[in-house]
Amino acid sequence: MSFDLVASQEPSRLSRLLTTDFCPWANRFVYWLKEPVGWFALATAISVIVGIYLAPIGWTLAAALAAVIVVGMAWPAVAVRAVESSLKPSQSQVHEGEPCELQLAVRNRLPIPVWGLAVEGFLDRRCDSDAEAAVPTVALAFVRGLAISTYRFSIRPELRGRYPNEDALLTCSFPFGIWTAKRKLKNVSPVTVWPKVYPVAGSTAMTGRRAAESGDGNRSGRSGDFLGVREYRHGDSARQVNWVATARSGDLIVTERSGPQCPSVDVIVDVGRSAREPLADRIRVAASLLANLHQSAVPLRVHIGKNSVQVRRGWDGFVQIMDALAEVPAEGELEAPMHYPSRNRATIAIASSRDAEITVCVSDPAVNPRSADGHSHRMIHRDRGLAKQLLSFWTEVRDVNLVA
Repeated sequence: MSFDLVASQEPSRLSRLLTTDFCPWANRFVYWLKEPVGWFALATAISVIVGIYLAPIGWTLAAALAAVIVVGMAWPAVAVRAVESSLKPSQSQVHEGEPCELQLAVRNRLPIPVWGLAVEGFLDRRCDSDAEAAVPTVALAFVRGLAISTYRFSIRPELRGRYPNEDALLTCSFPFGIWTAKRKLKNVSPVTVWPKVYPVAGSTAMTGRRAAESGDGNRSGRSGDFLGVREYRHGDSARQVNWVATARSGDLIVTERSGPQCPSVDVIVDVGRSAREPLADRIRVAASLLANLHQSAVPLRVHIGKNSVQVRRGWDGFVQIMDALAEVPAEGELEAPMHYPSRNRATIAIASSRDAEITVCVSDPAVNPRSADGHSHRMIHRDRGLAKQLLSFWTEVRDVNLVA
Protein backbone atom coordinates (compact mmCIF):
# COMPACT_ATOMS: atom_id res chain seq x y z
CA MET A 1 0.00 0.00 0.00
CA SER A 2 1.40 3.38 -0.99
CA PHE A 3 1.91 6.26 1.41
CA ASP A 4 -0.68 8.39 -0.42
CA LEU A 5 -3.34 5.73 0.02
CA VAL A 6 -2.56 5.42 3.73
CA ALA A 7 -2.70 9.19 4.17
CA SER A 8 -6.04 9.39 2.37
CA GLN A 9 -7.53 6.78 4.67
CA GLU A 10 -6.37 8.44 7.90
CA PRO A 11 -9.05 11.22 7.92
CA SER A 12 -11.84 8.70 7.43
CA ARG A 13 -10.49 6.53 10.25
CA LEU A 14 -10.22 9.53 12.54
CA SER A 15 -13.74 10.63 11.61
CA ARG A 16 -15.14 7.19 12.43
CA LEU A 17 -13.21 7.18 15.70
CA LEU A 18 -14.63 10.54 16.75
CA THR A 19 -18.22 9.82 15.70
CA THR A 20 -18.60 6.20 16.85
CA ASP A 21 -20.65 5.59 19.98
CA PHE A 22 -18.64 2.97 21.87
CA CYS A 23 -20.93 2.85 24.93
CA PRO A 24 -24.54 3.27 23.76
CA TRP A 25 -25.81 1.63 26.93
CA ALA A 26 -24.51 4.57 29.00
CA ASN A 27 -26.38 7.27 27.05
CA ARG A 28 -29.40 7.22 29.35
CA PHE A 29 -27.17 8.04 32.32
CA VAL A 30 -25.47 11.07 30.73
CA TYR A 31 -28.30 12.32 28.51
CA TRP A 32 -29.06 15.15 30.95
CA LEU A 33 -25.59 16.58 30.26
CA LYS A 34 -26.53 17.40 26.64
CA GLU A 35 -28.27 20.55 27.89
CA PRO A 36 -26.03 23.20 29.54
CA VAL A 37 -28.36 23.22 32.53
CA GLY A 38 -27.08 19.75 33.37
CA TRP A 39 -23.56 21.07 33.80
CA PHE A 40 -24.90 23.92 35.93
CA ALA A 41 -26.70 21.40 38.13
CA LEU A 42 -23.49 19.38 38.43
CA ALA A 43 -21.55 22.53 39.34
CA THR A 44 -24.17 23.38 41.97
CA ALA A 45 -23.84 19.96 43.55
CA ILE A 46 -20.06 20.28 43.63
CA SER A 47 -20.38 23.75 45.21
CA VAL A 48 -22.63 22.34 47.93
CA ILE A 49 -20.02 19.67 48.68
CA VAL A 50 -17.34 22.36 48.85
CA GLY A 51 -19.50 24.42 51.23
CA ILE A 52 -20.08 21.44 53.53
CA TYR A 53 -16.57 20.00 53.72
CA LEU A 54 -14.09 22.67 52.58
CA ALA A 55 -15.05 26.36 52.65
CA PRO A 56 -18.19 28.53 53.10
CA ILE A 57 -17.58 30.11 49.70
CA GLY A 58 -19.12 26.98 48.23
CA TRP A 59 -22.54 28.00 49.56
CA THR A 60 -22.26 31.36 47.81
CA LEU A 61 -21.40 29.70 44.52
CA ALA A 62 -24.19 27.17 44.96
CA ALA A 63 -26.74 29.94 45.61
CA ALA A 64 -25.60 31.90 42.54
CA LEU A 65 -25.72 28.83 40.29
CA ALA A 66 -29.12 27.83 41.65
CA ALA A 67 -30.47 31.32 40.91
CA VAL A 68 -29.16 31.10 37.33
CA ILE A 69 -30.79 27.69 36.91
CA VAL A 70 -34.16 28.86 38.26
CA VAL A 71 -34.27 31.99 36.09
CA GLY A 72 -32.83 30.19 33.05
CA MET A 73 -35.54 27.54 33.22
CA ALA A 74 -38.53 29.49 34.55
CA TRP A 75 -38.52 32.31 32.01
CA PRO A 76 -38.37 30.12 28.86
CA ALA A 77 -41.16 27.90 30.26
CA VAL A 78 -43.38 30.93 30.93
CA ALA A 79 -42.55 32.57 27.60
CA VAL A 80 -43.58 29.68 25.33
CA ARG A 81 -46.84 29.18 27.25
CA ALA A 82 -47.80 32.84 27.42
CA VAL A 83 -48.01 33.30 23.64
CA GLU A 84 -50.18 31.91 20.85
CA SER A 85 -48.74 31.79 17.35
CA SER A 86 -49.63 30.72 13.83
CA LEU A 87 -47.35 30.15 10.85
CA LYS A 88 -48.64 30.32 7.27
CA PRO A 89 -46.79 30.36 3.92
CA SER A 90 -47.91 32.73 1.18
CA GLN A 91 -48.10 29.83 -1.30
CA SER A 92 -48.58 26.12 -0.79
CA GLN A 93 -45.99 25.02 -3.38
CA VAL A 94 -42.51 26.32 -4.08
CA HIS A 95 -39.44 24.98 -5.90
CA GLU A 96 -36.06 24.40 -4.30
CA GLY A 97 -34.00 27.56 -4.11
CA GLU A 98 -36.97 29.86 -4.71
CA PRO A 99 -38.00 32.42 -2.07
CA CYS A 100 -40.82 31.31 0.18
CA GLU A 101 -42.57 34.02 2.19
CA LEU A 102 -43.89 33.02 5.60
CA GLN A 103 -46.20 34.94 7.90
CA LEU A 104 -45.86 34.46 11.65
CA ALA A 105 -48.54 35.91 13.92
CA VAL A 106 -47.76 35.98 17.65
CA ARG A 107 -50.19 36.98 20.39
CA ASN A 108 -48.56 37.89 23.70
CA ARG A 109 -50.87 37.61 26.69
CA LEU A 110 -48.32 39.00 29.14
CA PRO A 111 -48.17 42.73 30.00
CA ILE A 112 -44.41 42.71 29.39
CA PRO A 113 -42.47 41.92 26.21
CA VAL A 114 -41.29 38.40 25.55
CA TRP A 115 -37.72 37.93 24.32
CA GLY A 116 -35.90 35.11 22.60
CA LEU A 117 -38.70 33.24 20.79
CA ALA A 118 -37.81 31.04 17.82
CA VAL A 119 -39.56 28.60 15.47
CA GLU A 120 -37.79 25.32 14.78
CA GLY A 121 -38.63 22.23 12.77
CA PHE A 122 -40.53 23.86 9.88
CA LEU A 123 -37.94 24.10 7.08
CA ASP A 124 -34.90 22.72 8.85
CA ARG A 125 -34.12 19.71 6.62
CA ARG A 126 -30.94 20.09 4.59
CA CYS A 127 -29.44 18.45 1.50
CA ASP A 128 -26.46 16.92 3.28
CA SER A 129 -26.71 14.82 6.38
CA ASP A 130 -23.29 15.93 7.64
CA ALA A 131 -24.21 19.62 7.72
CA GLU A 132 -24.06 21.60 10.87
CA ALA A 133 -27.05 21.68 13.18
CA ALA A 134 -30.02 23.24 11.48
CA VAL A 135 -30.67 26.84 12.41
CA PRO A 136 -34.16 27.94 13.47
CA THR A 137 -36.60 28.81 10.73
CA VAL A 138 -37.12 32.23 12.32
CA ALA A 139 -35.97 33.93 15.54
CA LEU A 140 -37.62 36.99 17.12
CA ALA A 141 -35.83 39.60 19.19
CA PHE A 142 -38.93 40.44 21.24
CA VAL A 143 -42.73 40.48 21.10
CA ARG A 144 -44.67 43.40 22.53
CA GLY A 145 -46.84 42.84 25.57
CA LEU A 146 -50.63 42.47 25.30
CA ALA A 147 -50.53 42.69 21.52
CA ILE A 148 -50.73 40.61 18.34
CA SER A 149 -47.59 41.04 16.26
CA THR A 150 -47.28 39.86 12.66
CA TYR A 151 -43.92 39.11 11.09
CA ARG A 152 -43.20 38.41 7.42
CA PHE A 153 -39.94 36.91 6.28
CA SER A 154 -38.58 35.10 3.24
CA ILE A 155 -36.52 31.92 3.22
CA ARG A 156 -35.18 29.63 0.50
CA PRO A 157 -35.77 25.91 1.11
CA GLU A 158 -32.82 23.75 0.09
CA LEU A 159 -34.41 20.33 -0.27
CA ARG A 160 -37.67 18.98 -1.64
CA GLY A 161 -40.32 17.57 0.67
CA ARG A 162 -43.49 18.32 2.55
CA TYR A 163 -42.93 20.68 5.44
CA PRO A 164 -43.09 20.55 8.31
CA ASN A 165 -41.88 16.96 8.07
CA GLU A 166 -41.95 16.85 11.87
CA ASP A 167 -43.68 18.88 14.57
CA ALA A 168 -42.98 22.60 14.26
CA LEU A 169 -41.90 23.93 17.65
CA LEU A 170 -41.98 27.30 19.38
CA THR A 171 -38.80 27.50 21.45
CA CYS A 172 -37.16 29.89 23.90
CA SER A 173 -33.79 29.73 25.69
CA PHE A 174 -33.62 33.36 26.87
CA PRO A 175 -31.88 34.76 28.90
CA PHE A 176 -28.92 32.46 29.58
CA GLY A 177 -29.32 29.76 26.94
CA ILE A 178 -28.79 26.96 29.43
CA TRP A 179 -32.15 25.29 28.75
CA THR A 180 -34.59 25.41 25.84
CA ALA A 181 -38.31 25.29 26.47
CA LYS A 182 -40.34 23.88 23.59
CA ARG A 183 -44.00 23.91 22.68
CA LYS A 184 -45.69 22.44 19.63
CA LEU A 185 -47.16 24.93 17.16
CA LYS A 186 -50.80 24.02 16.63
CA ASN A 187 -51.76 26.43 13.86
CA VAL A 188 -49.32 25.63 11.05
CA SER A 189 -50.11 25.56 7.34
CA PRO A 190 -47.93 23.07 5.40
CA VAL A 191 -45.90 23.87 2.31
CA THR A 192 -44.67 21.50 -0.40
CA VAL A 193 -41.16 22.10 -1.74
CA TRP A 194 -40.84 20.80 -5.30
CA PRO A 195 -37.53 19.79 -6.89
CA LYS A 196 -35.63 22.43 -8.80
CA VAL A 197 -36.51 22.43 -12.51
CA TYR A 198 -33.85 23.42 -15.04
CA PRO A 199 -34.88 24.65 -18.49
CA VAL A 200 -34.57 22.10 -21.31
CA ALA A 201 -34.49 23.40 -24.87
CA GLY A 202 -36.05 21.51 -27.75
CA SER A 203 -38.04 18.30 -27.59
CA THR A 204 -37.24 14.62 -27.54
CA ALA A 205 -36.81 12.74 -30.80
CA MET A 206 -39.25 10.01 -29.83
CA THR A 207 -42.31 12.28 -29.98
CA GLY A 208 -44.31 12.02 -33.18
CA ARG A 209 -42.38 9.10 -34.66
CA ARG A 210 -44.97 6.42 -33.97
CA ALA A 211 -48.43 6.61 -35.47
CA ALA A 212 -51.28 6.35 -33.00
CA GLU A 213 -54.93 5.67 -33.69
CA SER A 214 -55.95 8.72 -31.65
CA GLY A 215 -54.21 11.87 -30.58
CA ASP A 216 -54.07 15.63 -30.85
CA GLY A 217 -52.15 15.63 -34.13
CA ASN A 218 -50.01 18.57 -33.05
CA ARG A 219 -46.64 17.00 -33.82
CA SER A 220 -44.68 16.49 -36.98
CA GLY A 221 -45.14 13.13 -38.65
CA ARG A 222 -45.13 11.40 -42.01
CA SER A 223 -48.89 11.17 -42.39
CA GLY A 224 -51.80 13.40 -41.57
CA ASP A 225 -52.74 16.98 -42.37
CA PHE A 226 -50.33 19.19 -44.26
CA LEU A 227 -48.53 21.66 -41.97
CA GLY A 228 -45.92 23.23 -44.24
CA VAL A 229 -42.45 22.76 -45.59
CA ARG A 230 -39.02 23.10 -44.04
CA GLU A 231 -35.38 22.51 -44.88
CA TYR A 232 -34.08 18.97 -44.98
CA ARG A 233 -32.54 17.72 -41.74
CA HIS A 234 -30.22 14.78 -41.36
CA GLY A 235 -32.34 11.69 -40.74
CA ASP A 236 -35.40 12.73 -42.79
CA SER A 237 -36.78 10.12 -45.12
CA ALA A 238 -36.50 10.59 -48.89
CA ARG A 239 -40.26 10.09 -49.11
CA GLN A 240 -40.73 13.40 -47.31
CA VAL A 241 -38.83 15.44 -49.89
CA ASN A 242 -41.02 17.99 -51.66
CA TRP A 243 -39.46 17.95 -55.12
CA VAL A 244 -41.42 20.93 -56.42
CA ALA A 245 -40.26 23.17 -53.59
CA THR A 246 -36.77 21.70 -53.88
CA ALA A 247 -36.59 22.63 -57.59
CA ARG A 248 -37.68 26.19 -56.83
CA SER A 249 -35.23 26.84 -54.00
CA GLY A 250 -32.32 24.73 -55.07
CA ASP A 251 -32.05 23.16 -51.59
CA LEU A 252 -33.64 20.02 -50.28
CA ILE A 253 -37.10 20.83 -48.87
CA VAL A 254 -39.29 18.33 -47.05
CA THR A 255 -43.01 18.29 -46.36
CA GLU A 256 -44.06 18.37 -42.73
CA ARG A 257 -47.35 16.82 -41.71
CA SER A 258 -49.20 16.55 -38.41
CA GLY A 259 -49.11 12.94 -37.32
CA PRO A 260 -51.19 11.70 -34.42
CA GLN A 261 -49.64 12.05 -30.99
CA CYS A 262 -47.19 9.33 -30.05
CA PRO A 263 -48.18 6.69 -27.50
CA SER A 264 -47.45 7.34 -23.86
CA VAL A 265 -43.84 7.35 -22.69
CA ASP A 266 -42.74 5.40 -19.63
CA VAL A 267 -40.37 7.37 -17.38
CA ILE A 268 -38.57 5.29 -14.76
CA VAL A 269 -36.84 7.11 -11.89
CA ASP A 270 -34.48 5.21 -9.62
CA VAL A 271 -34.90 6.49 -6.05
CA GLY A 272 -32.75 3.91 -4.29
CA ARG A 273 -30.18 4.96 -1.74
CA SER A 274 -26.66 5.67 -2.95
CA ALA A 275 -23.68 6.36 -0.72
CA ARG A 276 -21.69 8.08 -3.49
CA GLU A 277 -24.20 10.07 -5.49
CA PRO A 278 -26.67 12.51 -3.88
CA LEU A 279 -30.24 11.55 -4.68
CA ALA A 280 -31.23 15.24 -4.81
CA ASP A 281 -29.42 15.81 -8.14
CA ARG A 282 -30.98 12.70 -9.66
CA ILE A 283 -34.44 13.93 -8.69
CA ARG A 284 -33.73 17.37 -10.16
CA VAL A 285 -32.71 15.83 -13.48
CA ALA A 286 -35.91 13.76 -13.48
CA ALA A 287 -38.04 16.81 -12.62
CA SER A 288 -36.50 18.86 -15.44
CA LEU A 289 -37.00 16.19 -18.09
CA LEU A 290 -40.54 15.37 -16.93
CA ALA A 291 -41.50 19.05 -16.92
CA ASN A 292 -40.22 19.41 -20.49
CA LEU A 293 -42.10 16.32 -21.68
CA HIS A 294 -45.29 17.38 -19.95
CA GLN A 295 -45.05 20.88 -21.39
CA SER A 296 -44.82 19.28 -24.84
CA ALA A 297 -48.10 17.42 -24.13
CA VAL A 298 -46.44 14.02 -24.25
CA PRO A 299 -48.57 11.37 -22.49
CA LEU A 300 -46.56 10.12 -19.54
CA ARG A 301 -46.60 7.20 -17.17
CA VAL A 302 -44.07 7.79 -14.41
CA HIS A 303 -42.61 5.07 -12.19
CA ILE A 304 -40.96 6.44 -9.03
CA GLY A 305 -39.75 3.60 -6.86
CA LYS A 306 -42.78 1.52 -5.96
CA ASN A 307 -45.27 4.17 -7.10
CA SER A 308 -46.68 4.61 -10.60
CA VAL A 309 -48.45 7.76 -11.77
CA GLN A 310 -50.54 8.19 -14.91
CA VAL A 311 -49.96 11.87 -15.51
CA ARG A 312 -52.97 14.02 -16.33
CA ARG A 313 -52.84 16.88 -18.79
CA GLY A 314 -52.47 20.53 -17.93
CA TRP A 315 -51.49 22.07 -14.62
CA ASP A 316 -52.95 19.17 -12.64
CA GLY A 317 -50.51 16.80 -14.33
CA PHE A 318 -47.55 19.03 -13.53
CA VAL A 319 -48.62 19.10 -9.87
CA GLN A 320 -48.89 15.30 -9.96
CA ILE A 321 -45.30 14.95 -11.13
CA MET A 322 -43.80 17.46 -8.70
CA ASP A 323 -45.76 16.12 -5.72
CA ALA A 324 -44.67 12.55 -6.46
CA LEU A 325 -41.01 13.60 -6.63
CA ALA A 326 -41.32 15.74 -3.51
CA GLU A 327 -42.56 12.75 -1.52
CA VAL A 328 -39.36 10.77 -2.16
CA PRO A 329 -37.42 10.55 1.14
CA ALA A 330 -34.35 12.76 1.36
CA GLU A 331 -32.01 9.80 1.74
CA GLY A 332 -33.90 7.65 -0.78
CA GLU A 333 -35.86 4.45 -0.39
CA LEU A 334 -34.16 1.44 1.15
CA GLU A 335 -36.06 -0.99 -1.06
CA ALA A 336 -36.82 0.69 -4.38
CA PRO A 337 -37.22 -1.87 -7.19
CA MET A 338 -36.60 -0.57 -10.69
CA HIS A 339 -39.25 -1.15 -13.37
CA TYR A 340 -37.75 -2.90 -16.37
CA PRO A 341 -38.28 -1.02 -19.64
CA SER A 342 -40.59 -2.62 -22.17
CA ARG A 343 -39.15 -3.35 -25.61
CA ASN A 344 -42.38 -2.25 -27.28
CA ARG A 345 -42.76 1.10 -25.51
CA ALA A 346 -40.80 4.32 -25.54
CA THR A 347 -38.97 4.55 -22.23
CA ILE A 348 -36.72 6.98 -20.39
CA ALA A 349 -34.84 5.56 -17.38
CA ILE A 350 -33.03 7.85 -14.94
CA ALA A 351 -30.58 6.15 -12.58
CA SER A 352 -27.01 6.38 -11.28
CA SER A 353 -23.91 4.72 -12.68
CA ARG A 354 -21.08 2.90 -10.93
CA ASP A 355 -19.05 6.10 -11.15
CA ALA A 356 -21.67 7.98 -9.10
CA GLU A 357 -22.89 9.94 -12.14
CA ILE A 358 -26.46 10.33 -13.36
CA THR A 359 -27.36 8.24 -16.40
CA VAL A 360 -30.36 8.70 -18.67
CA CYS A 361 -31.27 5.83 -20.99
CA VAL A 362 -33.65 6.77 -23.82
CA SER A 363 -35.28 3.85 -25.58
CA ASP A 364 -37.69 4.21 -28.52
CA PRO A 365 -38.11 1.17 -30.79
CA ALA A 366 -39.62 3.31 -33.56
CA VAL A 367 -36.70 5.74 -33.89
CA ASN A 368 -34.34 3.29 -35.53
CA PRO A 369 -35.75 -0.19 -36.13
CA ARG A 370 -32.38 -1.40 -37.49
CA SER A 371 -30.63 -0.71 -34.18
CA ALA A 372 -29.76 -3.83 -32.20
CA ASP A 373 -30.63 -2.50 -28.80
CA GLY A 374 -32.81 0.44 -29.74
CA HIS A 375 -31.62 2.77 -27.02
CA SER A 376 -29.01 5.42 -26.25
CA HIS A 377 -27.30 6.48 -23.04
CA ARG A 378 -26.52 9.94 -21.82
CA MET A 379 -24.33 10.75 -18.82
CA ILE A 380 -25.02 13.79 -16.65
CA HIS A 381 -21.90 14.87 -14.77
CA ARG A 382 -22.74 16.55 -11.48
CA ASP A 383 -19.44 18.47 -11.35
CA ARG A 384 -20.05 20.18 -14.71
CA GLY A 385 -23.30 21.94 -13.83
CA LEU A 386 -26.72 20.45 -14.38
CA ALA A 387 -28.22 23.56 -15.98
CA LYS A 388 -25.88 23.66 -18.99
CA GLN A 389 -26.07 19.94 -19.68
CA LEU A 390 -29.87 19.79 -19.45
CA LEU A 391 -30.37 22.84 -21.65
CA SER A 392 -29.07 20.94 -24.71
CA PHE A 393 -30.17 17.50 -23.59
CA TRP A 394 -32.77 16.58 -26.21
CA THR A 395 -30.83 17.92 -29.17
CA GLU A 396 -27.85 15.69 -28.46
CA VAL A 397 -30.01 12.64 -27.71
CA ARG A 398 -31.91 13.14 -30.97
CA ASP A 399 -28.74 13.30 -33.02
CA VAL A 400 -27.38 10.13 -31.43
CA ASN A 401 -30.55 8.25 -32.25
CA LEU A 402 -30.61 9.38 -35.83
CA VAL A 403 -27.03 8.44 -36.66
CA ALA A 404 -27.08 5.15 -34.75
